[in-house]
Amino acid sequence: MENLYLNTAALYDADNRAVFTADIPFYVERARKLGGRVLELACGTGRITIPLAEAGAEVWGLDYSPAMLEVMAAKAVELPAAIRSRLHMGQGDMTDFSLEERFNLIFIPFRSFQSLETDEQALNCLTCAREHLEPGGQFIINIFKPIRQMGDWWVDPEEHLDYETKLASGERVTRHSIKKACDTEKRLLYTDLYYRIHRQDGTVEEFKDSLRLRYFYGDDIRSLLHSAGFVIQEEYGWYDGTPAGEGPEYILVCGYAQQRV
Repeated sequence: MENLYLNTAALYDADNRAVFTADIPFYVERARKLGGRVLELACGTGRITIPLAEAGAEVWGLDYSPAMLEVMAAKAVELPAAIRSRLHMGQGDMTDFSLEERFNLIFIPFRSFQSLETDEQALNCLTCAREHLEPGGQFIINIFKPIRQMGDWWVDPEEHLDYETKLASGERVTRHSIKKACDTEKRLLYTDLYYRIHRQDGTVEEFKDSLRLRYFYGDDIRSLLHSAGFVIQEEYGWYDGTPAGEGPEYILVCGYAQQRV
């Protein structure tokens, strides 16, 4: 199944690209400023969830992938009890969830919102998020910015190296990707990911997963947020405050337009 990292979750944290680390201090600082409870939708392996708890936040994490949550649970076991007590993890669908708590900060990091393939799914997710947001709280969403009008030019059947790094064991790991297809009607991108562990004895072990992500242009995502009752308060192109028009990402910080009745 696409987007669940069922075969590669254990290697997900090996990513050493800037986009995989630059958002962590951004969300930690937002949580510190806002105070109160935090909800991360599509929390995955706890890449951001755990640093939030380490920084003192009471944080809930929701993810659809059991494989990703297993990795997070294994990391949480190694944490001090005080930090572990601030972590609340659960498997669930970010288009349809209901929690007893309300949150000062809710966010969907690292383009995970783009796993939702229709406007209906996207609006359901945004509506759930809004209903769980405290008055005065913030909802933050990140998606990548298309470099130009998407089309067949994006497709590339050749493997390309995304990154190379080393595991804690010292073994080298690489990730390659193949851009398989672009559906411009549904705005879906299809990608295959190949993780390879290069063992010290010279053998190579390969693990494959697939991604299917929906791309958004700026007006698309702004319209969806407004339709769900959000007001966009800030826009950035990168996590250092780069203006939205200059960076490679869309980072949209929102409040909601009307108080819940």
